[in-house]
Amino acid sequence: MAQIWLDLGLGVGMFMLMLGMGLALVVDDFRRVATSPRATIVGTVLQLVIMPCVGIALANLFDLTPILATGIVVVAACPGGMFSNMYVHFAKGNTALSITLTATATLVTLFTLPLWVQFAVAHFATHDGATVEMPVLETALRLGTLTILPVALGMLARAKNPNALRWERHATIPGAIVIVLGAALGAGNNPEIDPSEFVDSLAPAAAFAFSAMAIGMLVPLLFRIPARDAVTIAVEMIVKNTLLGIVLVAQVLDFEAVLPIFAFAIFQTPGGLLLLVGWRLLERRRGGAPDPHPG
Repeated sequence: MAQIWLDLGLGVGMFMLMLGMGLALVVDDFRRVATSPRATIVGTVLQLVIMPCVGIALANLFDLTPILATGIVVVAACPGGMFSNMYVHFAKGNTALSITLTATATLVTLFTLPLWVQFAVAHFATHDGATVEMPVLETALRLGTLTILPVALGMLARAKNPNALRWERHATIPGAIVIVLGAALGAGNNPEIDPSEFVDSLAPAAAFAFSAMAIGMLVPLLFRIPARDAVTIAVEMIVKNTLLGIVLVAQVLDFEAVLPIFAFAIFQTPGGLLLLVGWRLLERRRGGAPDPHPG
């Protein structure tokens, strides 16, 4: 019975969080894919294809248990979160691109996240015979209910009444609090969780955070994407919607898989801020010179 109430609370919290995201979005956030396709495509592919591969590689490198390895892959396959938009906005990065990447990746994650997790479950279960059940179709439907539906409702409310934007924080802040508290209670109510496994998750989580920052900056620059857009993509890749990962793990997987998500959460905000502060300092030293690789 306690697990049922926990799942319900986490689901309600995620629904509120994504409803708030929908209130902050407009149709033009998706139309920008056509107007600036290169940065959007590169950023989305890096988030949802390349970084899950990095997560799998790091799980193998650090020889994680199947359940911890699956948790790392969940983190890697999650889209960017709303905090990335806020950080980019305050640092005068490309806020429009950040919002577009968040919106696009959240939509595509409905299909990619269950597939990546299922692949990780099948791959890492062979290490020691342990298995983790993860029904793909059920998970996709659950993600759709918790992400696409509330985002669509929020966007519809915003389209009908632009003033609905003022309710965004009233939905996102309580939603985030409910998810964090629910995750903490869930972890505390699972005595089989070994605290040492959290320590084991720190090194791969830190390595993934560093990889996200490095790949997020270097690959866009190789595609001659402007530095302002490159740092925006990098922030989007490290400041993830970890709350979505927590809810997915709590409702579909073994709760132990939440430990790598908690570990990564320690690094994502400092990493995102480090990227933005470093970029602003470089821009200041250059005296605001135009980017050498115009998009």
